[in-house]
Amino acid sequence: MIYAFLGWCLEVTYQAVEHGKFINRGFLGGPYCPIYGVGVIIVTLALYPLRGTVILLYIGSVVLTSSLELITGCVLERIFHQQWWDYSDEKFNVGGYICLKFSLLWGVACLVTVRIIHPTIEKLVDIIPPTAGIVAMALIYVGFTSDLVITIMGIMHIRRRLRVLEGISAEMRKISDKTGEKLFVGVDAIHDKSGDINEKTLQLRKRAEELLAKYKELTSQRSRVGRRLEHAFPKLKIAPPKALRAPFEAIKAKLPKKPDKKGDTTE
Repeated sequence: MIYAFLGWCLEVTYQAVEHGKFINRGFLGGPYCPIYGVGVIIVTLALYPLRGTVILLYIGSVVLTSSLELITGCVLERIFHQQWWDYSDEKFNVGGYICLKFSLLWGVACLVTVRIIHPTIEKLVDIIPPTAGIVAMALIYVGFTSDLVITIMGIMHIRRRLRVLEGISAEMRKISDKTGEKLFVGVDAIHDKSGDINEKTLQLRKRAEELLAKYKELTSQRSRVGRRLEHAFPKLKIAPPKALRAPFEAIKAKLPKKPDKKGDTTE
């Protein structure tokens, strides 16, 4: 928990320097980034015996932290179908999940942590009386668990909404394809002898408009967890508009216009 808090402080400081404003850069709502806590535990347990050998400690830190960041990025994308961070603009990156520059920086950070910070924190923790430490950790983990449960419930809600939006996108694409097929066959397949749009084409238009209305309703809804995650991870765009607007715009372009009483055409 100490390292999760220090990691959060590091992220907030970096974002403040880069963007000039405070960003609660964390997966959870509280002031902690669990990936840092887990990462330091892994590095410490695996590499603490190598603390006397700087080169081996550094190489091991780079490999372990890069692997953790890569796995975490893949898991989050698996859940949300989007990347939470993207290093594609950096040189020598792997799928945008990790890049050489930050991997080398993580190595330096772990080197300093294992050799300097961790021994100091161990001494400070040893000063805390056992009973007080247990009480403190109980209170901290009650808050942490509550935060985790709330976040997971929010993510489940987001996932359900994403599945609905994906279904809307798929149906819109089908409508677009059907409309294109009708236009390909010929104008007579779309208009009847009176020059009006036939019933099937009107149904396609009506359904497309219903889907867009549903899309607007869903994308206008933003849960507290969703807003926080989008603010914390700018690269993360939950249900990006272009993903659904493209099929709809394609439908509007293909559907014929209705003739008005004066002979002009209107959509």
